[in-house]
This record gives sequence, C-alpha cells and structure tokens, in this order.
Amino acid sequence: MFKEVQNVKDEIDDEVEKYLNLGVITSSSFINVMEWWMAGKDVFLAHYQMATDYLGTFATSPPSERVNNMVGHKFTVAK
Repeated sequence: MFKEVQNVKDEIDDEVEKYLNLGVITSSSFINVMEWWMAGKDVFLAHYQMATDYLGTFATSPPSERVNNMVGHKFTVAK
C-alpha cells in the first residue's frame, strides 16, 4: 500500500515539475483557459481535474448572497 501512495506522490511531483517548467505563458490574444487545460490534460491529469473543478466555479455567489440576505431579513427584529 505504501508503494502505491509513493507512486502517486512521485507522479504528482513529476507533474508539478513539468507544470513549473512551462514558465510564464504570454499571448497577445485571448487565451481560453479551459481549452488550454483540456489540451494538456494528458500531461497534467491531476491538475486538470483540479483546474476544471475550480474554473467551473462562479467567482461570485449571488444565489448564496440572496439566501443570506433573506435569512437576515427574517431574523432581524424590527424596533
């Protein structure tokens, strides 16, 4: 079991090393980040999975803000 965990750790370490060796990516035009990760998913599989989880998340959370706002109104005592 320890060997399996060590192999996964080694694979992740190798993947991180490859990613860091890419350096800074510059472009004079728009880069679609999701397409970039999809193109590199075979090279960066673990990071691809993490990136798609986070890139698919909204930067703001209006639905939760609305819920918090409504709850605040319900529990506010009118004076």
